[in-house]
Amino acid sequence: MNFRPLFRKLPTWAWVLIGASVITVLFSAFPPQQDQTPPELLPWNASYNAQGQLEALGLTVGQDTPQQAIDLYGHDFEVKLFSKKDEDNKTAEVFFPSIHISSIHGAIALRLKVPQEQLNHFYSEGVQTTVTKLGNREVTPHNEAIEILKQSPIQSVTLVPRKSLTERAIKMRFGEPERTEVQSDGVPHWFYPDKGLEIILNNEGPDALQYYLF
Repeated sequence: MNFRPLFRKLPTWAWVLIGASVITVLFSAFPPQQDQTPPELLPWNASYNAQGQLEALGLTVGQDTPQQAIDLYGHDFEVKLFSKKDEDNKTAEVFFPSIHISSIHGAIALRLKVPQEQLNHFYSEGVQTTVTKLGNREVTPHNEAIEILKQSPIQSVTLVPRKSLTERAIKMRFGEPERTEVQSDGVPHWFYPDKGLEIILNNEGPDALQYYLF
């Protein structure tokens, strides 16, 4: 059937209505981006400030605490203590399992700077201990310890994107790394000292962006 004669007879108001309908459908399928993310939250904008402090993902490493991160990323978080099989090398971390930064969806882990004596005490008084297949330990601290740890300074920040990173995308956003290494874990590590950033490209697992004082 030939519809051309029918379209020629349509009045102007009908063409306007059709055009408006088409535009509505297009905007529904491809909504315009209204990115109002503060620039300091974007991963590629990490830098050292005038005082020599590393600012990354909206946090100042060595100064800010998990409480500042909670204010930024919400109250969906976990506090855990970790150790090796022999209960050596203890660390404290705060983990945000689901965060959004602009179009980036992922997780954030904060490693905390805690005095060793205090860390040992929280570890020994933990309310639950999980042992991994390798024998390493994961301890859930009690509520009072969690409140104290929420006020401890952040030692490092790790962003784990849900989507794997490509070398092209990294170079477009972060530029060329100052150096690259394949370390004992067998995966490439890209270093950006001016951003306090180490990017771990893991083809068999999640990639990671680690921010710490070089």
